[in-house]
Amino acid sequence: MATLTAEQLERAKKAFRSLDANGDGRVTVKEFSEALKPYLTDTSLAALMKEVNPNGNSFISWKEFLEDYRKDL
Repeated sequence: MATLTAEQLERAKKAFRSLDANGDGRVTVKEFSEALKPYLTDTSLAALMKEVNPNGNSFISWKEFLEDYRKDL
């Protein structure tokens, strides 16, 4: 897994906060889906959800988000 630079980590934090519509410190599946739906097909969104939220619960933790972010570098 890639080690993030300070700049990359700050970008990840900013992206996570932008997805956290209600500001509670976690991104619900609904928040994530609504933010990305205009940019992805339903199939692509479903595949991404499996990657970002591998345990399939109702929210994406910072840890899950960050792990997926690192994979994409």
